[in-house]
Amino acid sequence: GGWSRMSGLLGSFAACIACQACTCVSSSICTFLCGKLCSGNDSPKQETVVSRTSRLTYFFLFLVVVLATWIFRDKAPESFTGNDIFSKSLNCPSDTKSNGCVARAFVLRLCFATSVFHLTLGLPTIGVNDYSNPRVAFHTALWPIKLAWWAILHFIVFLIPSSFFLGFGWLALIFGILFILVQIILYIEWVYQLNEDWIARDGAENISGPFHIAIMIISFICFGGSVTLTAFMFKWFGTSSTQPEESCGLYLFFISWNLIMFVFLTILSFRATEWVPSTGLLPSTLVAIFMTFKVLNALYSQNTCNSISAASSTGPPEVIGGISIIIAVVLAAYNSVWISKGMDRDGQFWGPTHDSGAQSNDRSVPLVELEAQPTNHMNTDTVEHGESEAPALSGPVGYNVAFFHFAVAFGMCYVAMQLTNWNTEYTVNSIDKSTTSMWIKIVDSWILSLMYGWSMIAPKVLTNRQFEY
Repeated sequence: GGWSRMSGLLGSFAACIACQACTCVSSSICTFLCGKLCSGNDSPKQETVVSRTSRLTYFFLFLVVVLATWIFRDKAPESFTGNDIFSKSLNCPSDTKSNGCVARAFVLRLCFATSVFHLTLGLPTIGVNDYSNPRVAFHTALWPIKLAWWAILHFIVFLIPSSFFLGFGWLALIFGILFILVQIILYIEWVYQLNEDWIARDGAENISGPFHIAIMIISFICFGGSVTLTAFMFKWFGTSSTQPEESCGLYLFFISWNLIMFVFLTILSFRATEWVPSTGLLPSTLVAIFMTFKVLNALYSQNTCNSISAASSTGPPEVIGGISIIIAVVLAAYNSVWISKGMDRDGQFWGPTHDSGAQSNDRSVPLVELEAQPTNHMNTDTVEHGESEAPALSGPVGYNVAFFHFAVAFGMCYVAMQLTNWNTEYTVNSIDKSTTSMWIKIVDSWILSLMYGWSMIAPKVLTNRQFEY
């Protein structure tokens, strides 16, 4: 019922916060606190405040759409198809299943509106990397106009026939897969950078320093968590409670192969430190826990050998499905900044980088610390004459503004695919459960392990090339 759905939603938020605190967010919090301790009680620069406020606003709008899509997608057929204004456009072609089609089209409508919103903001900001560029207003200002445009888009999509969005679903599928691939690359880059940054804070020889101790604790938790989750997966997905005669060999292979791979990668990381100094125990265990969660999420997507799903239809399964969706939202929002920052590195993507923004391309400087870097003073002439609605700011933005919006658009497609079982038919109240979804997540985990393994082996094999990570 409604209460069980809301309780599952709240449980998902709590579980997601705990999971993210152990991975991505821990780096930002630590860097922020260290920056505060080093810089005293100075107030953040106005450029930093504007940048963070803008991104938080975009994340809030993103979250509103996701929650509305998640909560109302299964109510869409009964809520909208009977309405005289929307019924003609919302009804699906006669050759499709009505309820599943209308619900899937409902998700894709909101996905399309959000994606178009960010694309229309991303295109005018291509090449913008400094606050002195007037086109930065498309990102940081003009909020009444942007909010009106956002609302109009999310209304207009309900007047467009469902057949259009069923076709758009295949394009969203491609964008969702592209987002996964870029997410993997950025995650591997992040674990390397986190390890390198924390070691540098103590000094490579100071193994008793607080950051070295934190590395050991987090590595132990992540590796222990990976092994523990693996043991539970053998129990949860090793047998079929509803169909005892059904073989679960394929799912046992997925679990076993993941165990072999993350143990192998962890062992390899000790050897690889000789030619890849930025690797080590922390990157390998962070990759291990992420790989294991992907496999857990994949196996939960199938119903053949799934004792969790068979045990209850409103308890743990809803929470696990919710964790998957909320983590997808957080990763989409978090990675949009890292993707946009990474794609602007060295000024080689969409236009040159100004000299004032040289610091923004230093991969060793985390984003939170980067935004706190001193910037040029405000343009007082513009302020005095009141020529601009946006704050008269100057200095480097610190990330690629255009690609930030493109990444959010792709991230919305990724979340939409999870809510529509990767563009396949689904039963009412199901979340991310289909064979297609399972295989995409399994392959996602394999690609993560292969790319991380190659990142350690490549400098040894390709000795004539220079690698920087």
